Amino acid sequence: MSRKLLLDEYVDKVLTGEIIASKKVKLACKRHIKDLSRIGNDDFPWIFDEEKGFRPVKFIEIFCSPSKGDFEKLEMQMWQHFIVGSIYGWIHKDTGVRRFKEAVVMVGRKNGKSTLVSGLAVYGASKDGEKGADIHLLANSMMQARVVFDECTKMIKTSKWLRDCFRPLRDVIHYDETFSRIEPQASDSEKLDGLNSYLSIFDEVHEFKDYKLINVMRNSTASRKQPLLIFITTAGYQLDGPLMNYYEQSSDVLNEVISDDRTFYYIAELDSQEDFDKPETWVKANPNIGISMKLETMVEEWEKAKRTPSERNDFITKR
Repeated sequence: MSRKLLLDEYVDKVLTGEIIASKKVKLACKRHIKDLSRIGNDDFPWIFDEEKGFRPVKFIEIFCSPSKGDFEKLEMQMWQHFIVGSIYGWIHKDTGVRRFKEAVVMVGRKNGKSTLVSGLAVYGASKDGEKGADIHLLANSMMQARVVFDECTKMIKTSKWLRDCFRPLRDVIHYDETFSRIEPQASDSEKLDGLNSYLSIFDEVHEFKDYKLINVMRNSTASRKQPLLIFITTAGYQLDGPLMNYYEQSSDVLNEVISDDRTFYYIAELDSQEDFDKPETWVKANPNIGISMKLETMVEEWEKAKRTPSERNDFITKR
C-alpha cells in the first residue's frame, strides 16, 4: 500500500472520537472541515492541495532518519500529517502561495518536536522551491537553538542522499544547489539585523520573555514570497511572554471569536485537572504515545513526581 497524506483520516478519527484529542485539536480539525466547505466562495481565496501537503511528509520519510531512539527511519504519524499537511497544503487558488504564514504547535515533551522541525528545515533548504532559502533555527539561547541545528546535521550525516547534497559546517549547513543554508540564531546572538529569512523555526518559545527575536525574524521576511514562521514548544512558566499570547489567540481563532486565516494552530493539552490522574487521556497532550514514548513509563514517572509539589508542577507543565 502506497503512502499518502493521512490528514483526512486523522480529522475524521478525531471528530468521531476514535482518536482522543484535546478540545483545541478538535476545533482545529473542525476548522479544516469548515474551510474545505468554503472553497469556491468569493470571500475565501484558499484551496487545499493534497499533493503539496504530502510533499514534505514524503521527503522526511524517505530521506531523514532520527538520530535518537531505536528507529531506522522516520514514519510520520497521523497527527504530524495533519500539522505538516495543513501548513503546506493550503494555498492561494490563483498564485499557489501558501496560506499559512505562521504555525503554533504545542505538544508535551518527548513527542519528537525537534526531529519533526529538523526534517522541515532540511526540506525547506532543498526541495521547497525557494532559491537562496535562508532557514533560521531560533531559541532564547544559542545552546537551545543548536539543539535542532545539531539534529539537522546528524540527519544529513546519516543519510547517503542528504550527505551527498548538503555541506554541514560547525555553525551553518549549506545546500549549494539552491544557494540555501540552515543556521541557528538566538536572542543573545551578537548580530540579528540584515537577515533574509525564508523559514524561521522557533524552538521552545515558552522561554521567550518578549518579542524582540520574533519581530526581527518577521521583519526579515519582507522580500520573501511565502515566508513561514513555525513556533513549536511545550508549555512553560513564562506567563506574560509571547507563548501565552499565542495560546490565548488560539482560543479566539479556533472558537471564531476573531478571524485569522493566516495562522495555523495545533494545541495538544489536557482539558481539565481531572485528566491528570487519567492516563488514558494523556494522549491529548502527547499524540506520540506508543511511538516515541511509553505510557507505562509516564505513569511510573507521574506516580513518583506527584508526591513532590515542584516535581508535580513540572510534570504537569512539560508532559
